[in-house]
Amino acid sequence: MTGEQATRLGVVGPTARASGVGRDIRVQAPYAAYDAFPVKSILATAGDLEARFVVRLQELFESYRVIRQILDELPAGELTAKRMPRRIKPGEVISRVEAPRGELFYFIKSNGSELPERIKVRTPTLCNMASVLTLTVGHHLADVPMILVGIDPCFSCNDRGVTLRRAASADYWDWERLRQFGIDFYAGKGTHHG
Repeated sequence: MTGEQATRLGVVGPTARASGVGRDIRVQAPYAAYDAFPVKSILATAGDLEARFVVRLQELFESYRVIRQILDELPAGELTAKRMPRRIKPGEVISRVEAPRGELFYFIKSNGSELPERIKVRTPTLCNMASVLTLTVGHHLADVPMILVGIDPCFSCNDRGVTLRRAASADYWDWERLRQFGIDFYAGKGTHHG
């Protein structure tokens, strides 16, 4: 995958950095202690499976270096943490962090109660999954599993429901209904539900 393709597809993390695209939230928008303990962005330009593997491997060593630096500078004494409030003030917040697979994005809306009013999570796998279609073009079917694991997907991170058409009364399927639809469909009596 070229750097231009990686940019156009919006891939993140090591998948982007293996194509020479320097997307790294720790570097672009340092948070927490990354101002005090900056990381070196690891880049490659080949954009292939080997480059993605090498970038991930080199990032392990960079993480080890940062951890050693933090431990060397950690002050002596008891560790303390602030107690989190049970209720969060009403408002909205966006947070981005660099997870091992790339940018992890959270939107949280609070109405002042103990439970959030809305949470929206965008995982790196969601950003990177579309690139598999581009990466598989011109390859043999037998290559697809390696191409897929080359982006280091987290399938459970990608679980989500999608509403294709929103009607006045939305129709949601629970697990049993979805399971039965699959059984009926593959038994030859399935119908398309729009």
